[in-house]
Amino acid sequence: MPHEKLEHQLAAATEAGRKGLAVWERAMRSLPGEQKIAKAFELTESTRQIMRAGIRCSHPEASEDEIQRIYVDRLLHCHGTSLAEIRQKQKAERSGRDRRNDS
Repeated sequence: MPHEKLEHQLAAATEAGRKGLAVWERAMRSLPGEQKIAKAFELTESTRQIMRAGIRCSHPEASEDEIQRIYVDRLLHCHGTSLAEIRQKQKAERSGRDRRNDS
């Protein structure tokens, strides 16, 4: 399903994933709102660190700028786009504005 949450898509791949997600969801439902927000930030930061560490392992020669570019591109890929697609759209939008301004 295209609109299903990514964590549900990933968890559905294995029985252990489905059970783990169910435990996580029960635990999250029991937390007060401010703790849920804090957990979301913690999870986001942990995920960022894990992703960047994986990129460093795969690309030991990469600079921090290159690691950041790969990281952002991978995040965008999860949302169905890429840096190249965004840059292409921005270029097309600028070109369209330039043509309108020239007329």
